[in-house]
Amino acid sequence: MKNSAVEKFNVTDLTENQRQQLTKIEGFVQQQLQQSESSIAVIEGAAGTGKSVILTKLFEKLQTGAKSSTSPYYGLKNKFTVNHPELLKVYQELSTTIPSLKKGDYIRPTSLINQAHKNNQRYDVIVVDEGHLLLSKPEPYIRFTQDNQLSELIKLAKVVIVVFDFQQVMQSKMFWNRSLLEKCLAPYPHQTFNLTMQYRMQAPASVQAWIKALAAGQLSALPKDLDDYDLRIFSRAADMYELIKEKNESFGLSRMLATTGFTKRTANEHNVYLDDFDLPWDEYDVQTTPWAERPESIHEVGSIYTIQGFDLNYAGVILGPPFKYDEDNDQLYIDTDKVTHREIYKKTPHVTDEKSMQQMKQSVMFHVLNVLLTRGTRGLYLTAADDDLRQRLERL
Repeated sequence: MKNSAVEKFNVTDLTENQRQQLTKIEGFVQQQLQQSESSIAVIEGAAGTGKSVILTKLFEKLQTGAKSSTSPYYGLKNKFTVNHPELLKVYQELSTTIPSLKKGDYIRPTSLINQAHKNNQRYDVIVVDEGHLLLSKPEPYIRFTQDNQLSELIKLAKVVIVVFDFQQVMQSKMFWNRSLLEKCLAPYPHQTFNLTMQYRMQAPASVQAWIKALAAGQLSALPKDLDDYDLRIFSRAADMYELIKEKNESFGLSRMLATTGFTKRTANEHNVYLDDFDLPWDEYDVQTTPWAERPESIHEVGSIYTIQGFDLNYAGVILGPPFKYDEDNDQLYIDTDKVTHREIYKKTPHVTDEKSMQQMKQSVMFHVLNVLLTRGTRGLYLTAADDDLRQRLERL
């Protein structure tokens, strides 16, 4: 695997399947550019299905074509937006390696919406990566006052191309489900393109199925056929970290990751701690290098905020204290009282009754787990803070 996110996104040779999908999406874009009303292309795909690769190649073609009088994209004004600061860094860095792209082509959605309103600006095509991270409620403190960002972006462009993965919805202020998405799309022509090929995890189907089941709280025996994929359960996080450091020395891009749930032992502490393992959480840094590619991040623990959208070679994942073992049903459940990052549970107008709120509190934590479990291309190592759950994992 390439150890640079820029290299990973900017693939020179697409697979045949990717070329076919790109051709279909381009066909939709070219057709809808001739229409007067806004339209939307939705790209759906699970983690690791190459969504960002498709978007990178598509946007490069749009921007290259915008300067060529023989292109169907000639003269177009386009923007690329992603509501994830670490991914935005990668795209902006990518722009320095491709002549037709500029750093200013890439922007956070709130800034794009507010600037467009201020300057009375409209675009031909807006490309949206990680659409499931768009705000679905007003957030005045970051200067977004409308109902949801997707609807606002649609109003600003002839064509919007947006990626969605409902299994990566992880905060109530970014709550999306299929019915809410369909409600936003209903007034406009739209088409869905499904990506199903797994490009990230170099693992047999049985391993991928086991990881998918675990991310939904289901427990089953470890697959016997791992091929070259390294899947292990650890009794001690400290031992897991030692192996992660060894893998990082040999292959690079090997990091510790964890879910929320580790309480502060002192007022200013932000650490993940278990047995003899004790490291600080990742910290946002304005430098252009993504968290996973910084040498010093081997001494930190990654979260959804730094690792979503990125690949690792080996991932050591700690299931935090909220992940519990239900012995009666032999499955995982979430103790929502132990979730320390309460931001993910803020009120949302899309979930109002208590039963639905409890379901959402469970599902967003399993979505967090899904993102963390699907980062490792060569291997995944696991342990859990809860004693009963850790012991059950060891018996799989």
